Order: sequence, then C-alpha cells, then structure tokens
Amino acid sequence: MGIMVGGKAWAANIYVPGSYTTIQAAINAATTGDTVWVADGTWTGTGNKNLSWSEKHITVRSVNGSATCIIDCQLDGRAFNFDNTDQTPEDIIDGFTIINGSATSGGAFYITNGSPTIRNCTIKYNRATGDWREGGGAIYCGRASPS
Repeated sequence: MGIMVGGKAWAANIYVPGSYTTIQAAINAATTGDTVWVADGTWTGTGNKNLSWSEKHITVRSVNGSATCIIDCQLDGRAFNFDNTDQTPEDIIDGFTIINGSATSGGAFYITNGSPTIRNCTIKYNRATGDWREGGGAIYCGRASPS
C-alpha cells in the first residue's frame, strides 16, 4: 500500500528577467517558500511597482544588493503595497533601493495588519501625498510591525 502526498517538495528560485519580465509576474507565479530574484537595473512601470502578494510567504530579493537594483516608482505609486495581506516575518524584501514613490500614506511601503521583513534596503526620495494625516513618506504602518 502506498500513500501519495501532494504538494511542493522544495522551494523554487524564480528570476526576473528570465521566466518573467516583471517583478509582479514572478511574485504571482511564486508559492510559499519560493524566492524571486531580481536582476540588477532600474525597474519601472506597471508590474514593477505597487507590488503585493497574499496567502503565501515568499522572499523578493535583488541578485547583487541595493546599490545595483533600483525600484523607481516615477512619482506614480509605491514599491510595495501590503494592505491587509497578513504578511509575516517569513515574507522578506531584501536588497533594493526604492526611489520616487508617491502615494497617499507610504511612498515606498504601505503595510496594514502585517509584519514583513525589510532588509538591506535603501529608501529615498519618496513622499506621502494628501494632507498632514497621510504620514509615512517612506513607510506607512497601520496595525503593522515590520522588521
């Protein structure tokens, strides 16, 4: 008698560019435990800002660190948007420079009800728009505790 157990046996490495041309497309393809590796360069436009995921725990990491891997939001949106998506410390963003984010509350990161891990990131030239209550030019946290 045999027992078959479904599910993934190991984590995958997903490369951008490579199998996917945008960071969000690679995130969408990832499942819990996977790492999305982002190549050097300046990443702009749809699919490379307002990045988000839920119901899985993944790592999004640059190949060579923040000095050479830049997410430029071009003053139109933020880099990462975690709005009630329940990130845990197992959700890791590692090794990016995030510039020119512009959004209501949180120019670079918007995090509510979550605690993702943000490592080795440089966050500069970002802004929160709106009136004085729209804080968080770099990171907005509402009932959140990122590390």
